[in-house]
Amino acid sequence: MKKPLSERLNFRIDEESFSVFEGKVKASGRSKSEFFRELVLTNKTQVIERKKTTDNTKQALYLLNKSSNNINQLARAANIANQTGKLSDSLYASFLSELENKSQLLKALLDHVS
Repeated sequence: MKKPLSERLNFRIDEESFSVFEGKVKASGRSKSEFFRELVLTNKTQVIERKKTTDNTKQALYLLNKSSNNINQLARAANIANQTGKLSDSLYASFLSELENKSQLLKALLDHVS
């Protein structure tokens, strides 16, 4: 004898994902509920555990975000100074090159942290 299905699951997805889901359901010849139950209960899904975010990682990401923001502000200020003639083209190019180096270092750190 089958057990009654008393528990309900709800989730949201965007329209594009829903269209893909509906296509797969239709191709299977099952109802949405049957299709989903079979996927989950017969373990046809691949569960990938997310990395746990430590307090140190959160702090590092916060600092990286702030540093990136500062680099953008410096680049904007240098651009304005160069356009108004307050900064020579050679000094401007050198400054942007240094900012790019700092940016690359931050990106490498981000790859290491995340």
